[in-house]
Amino acid sequence: MFELLQTFVFVAEEGTITAAARRAHVTQPALTSALKRLEALVGATLVVRSRPRVALTAAGSALLPHARAAL
Repeated sequence: MFELLQTFVFVAEEGTITAAARRAHVTQPALTSALKRLEALVGATLVVRSRPRVALTAAGSALLPHARAAL
C-alpha cells in the first residue's frame, strides 16, 4: 500500500504521469498500473488524465493530505 500512496503523491506533486514515473524510478506503464490499482482500492477516480497534465478529482484532493500524512 505504501508504494501505491507514494505513486499517487508523486503524480499529484509532479502533475504528469511521465514526471512522476521518472521521480519514482519506474516506467510510465508501471506507474499508471499502480495508480489504477489504488483507484480500484479506494473505489474512486483520483486523477483526470489529460495531456500533458493530470488534475486531481475531488476524491484525489481529499485523499492527498491523508496520503502525505501516512507516508
